[in-house]
Amino acid sequence: MVVPNPSGTQLELAGKVALVTGGGRGIGSGIALELAKKGASVAINYASSSKTADAVVQEIKAQGVQGAAFQADLTKVESIASLFRQVVEHFGQLDIVVSNAGTEKFVSLADTTLTDFNDVFDLNTRAQFFVAKNAYDHISPGGRVVLMSSIAAGVGVPGHSLYAGSKSAVEGFTRCFAADFGKKRCTVNAIAPAGVKSDMWMSNSWRYAPGCDKNSSIEEIEQALANGSPLKRCGVPADIGRIVAFLASPAGEWINGESWNVAFSFSKETNFSQVRFCLAMVELTSNGVGEVLLELVGSFPWTSWPSTGSIA
Repeated sequence: MVVPNPSGTQLELAGKVALVTGGGRGIGSGIALELAKKGASVAINYASSSKTADAVVQEIKAQGVQGAAFQADLTKVESIASLFRQVVEHFGQLDIVVSNAGTEKFVSLADTTLTDFNDVFDLNTRAQFFVAKNAYDHISPGGRVVLMSSIAAGVGVPGHSLYAGSKSAVEGFTRCFAADFGKKRCTVNAIAPAGVKSDMWMSNSWRYAPGCDKNSSIEEIEQALANGSPLKRCGVPADIGRIVAFLASPAGEWINGESWNVAFSFSKETNFSQVRFCLAMVELTSNGVGEVLLELVGSFPWTSWPSTGSIA
């Protein structure tokens, strides 16, 4: 049943309970708040600091629904199981699970260590698998599961193999989980964002912005990325939250096993081809051999350059 609230907004998720991992900041907080605006009570998970998570809970409650924060280290499988038990005990049910928590690391292949590999895959890949496993054990029939991929899963960027690989695995999980969850009448989808302004974006967005480097101001980086979008802006967490809220709603029932690129209208055939080429030129230039090639950038036929995707 769709329930109206006093403002006239239709609360498609009234009576539902959602869990958003990594919901205390960034994209996760945007997802949690959009679900709350649609009427869902929301549990958010945080890794260590409760300060930002508690602030998000207050914003959730301001929407007239229940909210609570739960600490859990998702790199530990037993902590994931405990998190789900706590959420179900607190709210009495679980209908929507959003596996959002993740990490990003840039490191050259030559310098990659086993510790680097585990740091990324333990959270981005193994944790998402066991979040889905515990969702299967606890979710109500007809529920929704949303995993977090990235546009990076489809693009080759220097030094980004750990992150890209960890997210590619999630897209494989999504297709298989959609079949596994069928007997519970639950859907499973993934979101693959790009260019969303968050704390992770603040740390690494210069790597994707044509003409920028680590010394560029955040304003210069944002403008460079926004120029690649027909909308002339970068994304914000609420943009991702609204997509998740749609997938969680009754209207999203017939979408299953899909990975949604939410990339603020970047052209795969042009912009990210240019980004990859510029990244290669920057790497060459840093080694003192690419200066002569840089003058080719302005006249390069970008529309004919092969492309396989975009970057998050």
